[in-house]
This record gives sequence, structure tokens and C-alpha cells, in this order.
Amino acid sequence: MPVIGKNPYAPEDVIIEVKYCGICGSDLHAWRRTSEKESGPPRPVVSGHEISGVVHEIGEKGRGLKIGDRVVCEIVTFYCGNCVNCRAGRVNICCNIPPREQRAHYTTGGGFTKLVAWPAGHIHRLPDNVSSEEGVLMEPTAGSVHALLERAKLSVGESVAILGPGPRGLIMLQVAKAMGASPVIVTGVTKDKTRLELASNLGADITIDVEKYSLTKEVQELTGNQGLDVVMETAGSPEAIRQGLRIVRPGGRLVVSGGGIIGGIKVELDTYDLIVKEVDILGEITHIWSSWRRAIKLVSEGKVKLKPLISYVLPLSRWEEGFRLADGGGEVLRVALYPDS
Repeated sequence: MPVIGKNPYAPEDVIIEVKYCGICGSDLHAWRRTSEKESGPPRPVVSGHEISGVVHEIGEKGRGLKIGDRVVCEIVTFYCGNCVNCRAGRVNICCNIPPREQRAHYTTGGGFTKLVAWPAGHIHRLPDNVSSEEGVLMEPTAGSVHALLERAKLSVGESVAILGPGPRGLIMLQVAKAMGASPVIVTGVTKDKTRLELASNLGADITIDVEKYSLTKEVQELTGNQGLDVVMETAGSPEAIRQGLRIVRPGGRLVVSGGGIIGGIKVELDTYDLIVKEVDILGEITHIWSSWRRAIKLVSEGKVKLKPLISYVLPLSRWEEGFRLADGGGEVLRVALYPDS
């Protein structure tokens, strides 16, 4: 159990009483451990990073919070502070600390427990009109904001394709619509039927089952053979990346992020489209402080709806059932666990 003043974040430490913690795709891959790239931490540590909780205790210099505040947590808590990226505010890609070791849930422990220590500077208050259950999806919302606005630099009126209708893809859809993107396309495979229907309900202009229809042909007809301004790859599959390169317009942007949770994927690419279309291919990982500020505002204003994405809420004692449900795909989106006795 964490003790105030006796953890790596002291004296700016805060002890959070966990209310809910979501099961992310990265948790599932670490649980399966089908390859060395997906292996867990080098030492025993509590997992879980989609945390929603209440401030339980505050350290000597844990300013800006009070006991009882409902909060959510950034996951990048370790960075050097001196490299070119840290000085520019891009602490999520610190030059001197490997990505995994930057994350609290990998290094000091995460939210599948009752109490967890976190640094005060990486905690955000949850608005009164956002439930603690919804709060478990604030972290992927911040990541979606980072991907679309801070990496792809989406502008009002630009066309967007989101490849993959998982929780992150469905959040990206809502962020894109909130920012005035049009049209917004969401793609999936046949087993994603329910998810694609939900995408339509959440505002997608078009949904496409890529196993039934030619994505390239559909996009060409939709855009007059120009292609799309921005393509967001969230599926974590080599074919999705290749599709993205085919449907993005000349001078457009392709953001690749889906394979990050499994340690990256190998993709064989024909570089012709990349070269002749002068496509910008961008990576993205986690989020920065501004991502959270924007994400919380979008959810608080009702422009991003998180409740429809929560499929199951189970006690922590039934964690294995929760992991198996989350691993099933299909109609299941996010599973949240809460500490029980």
C-alpha cells in the first residue's frame, strides 16, 4: 500500500483512492505476453492506467488539489526535464528515458488496486458533470486529442478517415466532429458491425466494412479521386497502414498509432504513394498536458460522449472475467474494474 512521503513522487505525491480503472488494449497484450515485445515490467508492479479516483491524501508539496477531489491521471510521470523535447513540453517523448519506463503504471504501479501514489502535477480534476465511470476513458480521450490536434493538426472542414472502430477510434470520431471535420469516415471489418453502427450513432458521416467494400474505391468516389486530408490508423494492422497510404490525398497526413500497444508492427510498403503524393506519415504516443486540458473540456461540454463506450463494470475480484470480456472484441468496448472488499 502506498504511503504519503515514502514513494518516488514525494514531496509532491498524492494518494488516490481508486474508484474505477479501465482495461486498455495494452493491458490485454501484456496479459497475453505472446512475444518479448509485449512482456510486462521487469519487476512486480500493479498494472492499470485508465484511472478515475478521489484524492485520499496529499504530500507536503502536493499543491492544487484537496482531499475529496474527483480526479483522473496522466500516465507519463517520468522524464528528464532537460532534453530538447522535455524543454519544448513534449515530455511524452523524452530523449533520455525509454517510453515504458516513463509510465507510472509500468514503473511505480497503476490502478488495479485500492490506493495508488501519483505526482500532483500529473493529476486533473474531473468535472462535476462527468461520472467517475466515464472518467476511465479520459486517458484515451487525451490520447485522441493529441493524435488528431497536436500531431495531425486537424483543421476545420478537413476530411478524416479513422481506420478501426475500437474505443479510441470512436473517441477520435467524436473529437474530429467536434473540431468541424467533414466528412468523417470510420472503417472496420465484418465482426465490427455493432461498433460501426455505434459510430454512425456518434456522428460518423460514413462507415465502411472493408471486408465487403473496396475502401479505395469508396474514398475515390466520395472525394472525386482526390483522397482524404487526414487518415488516422488505430487498427494496429499492417493492411490498415497500407490502406491509409492509398486513401490519403497528395500532401495529406497519415497518423500511425494502432500498433504501439503491441510493441510495433512490421509493415511492407510500396513507397510509390508515399513519394509521389508527398504524404506526411506521423507517429503518436500518449499525450501531453494540453491534450488533457482539451479532452476534459470536450467531455465536459458533451461534445465527446464516453458512457456509450463502457460495456461492463465489474469488481476487481472478477478481474479475469473482465479481461476475457475485454479481449473478446465485437460488441464489447471498454471494461472497467472497481476495488471491492
